[in-house]
Amino acid sequence: MASAVPRAPRGRGRGRPTVLDPEAVGAEALRLWAEHGYGNVGWEDISAATGVSVRTLMRHFPAKSALAWVGVPAATRRLIDAFGALPLDMPLADVLRAAVVASVSNDVLTRRASAQWRRIIAAEPELSMASVRAYAPWVEALAEEIARRRPDAPATVCQAIAAACREATNGALLEWAENGAQGSPAHAVDTVLRWLDIRITAPAP
Repeated sequence: MASAVPRAPRGRGRGRPTVLDPEAVGAEALRLWAEHGYGNVGWEDISAATGVSVRTLMRHFPAKSALAWVGVPAATRRLIDAFGALPLDMPLADVLRAAVVASVSNDVLTRRASAQWRRIIAAEPELSMASVRAYAPWVEALAEEIARRRPDAPATVCQAIAAACREATNGALLEWAENGAQGSPAHAVDTVLRWLDIRITAPAP
């Protein structure tokens, strides 16, 4: 089936080496999806818009849906760095909120694509399902830090709290987008996470 996306001239020839910027490619894919619809944009369209060959794109990204989540590795690094700067005696809810806010505060796709990113993701089940896989390292880093600070807590409890933080964060960003992307996305996440008074206490015998 022919593409529904008008083809732009390529930025560079196919035979020249490509230095791939995943976040720039992701932002360009989101622009195309916003203009033409997720289902109407294929690898060839993304290649034409970015100047990166289809072969290179498919070598770096396991699926088209992965382009929506190229910022997660950097967000995970910011999360881990934030944990290292927070004292061990700090209340757990404050630790989690501060680290999660730090992880989303400089997200490239949120910054470049603004509100359209979350709207597209919310409207496309394939992208929403891909988020669970993409955020697995982020959730795991969160669960590991909870376990480090509360070593007596069961692993399932740590995982559940980490997953709850992910859901609250995604919900906050979606609400921020639906409300016209007013203010900072980090502030929106901080506001929502302040409602989560997370405390881990051993059950009574």
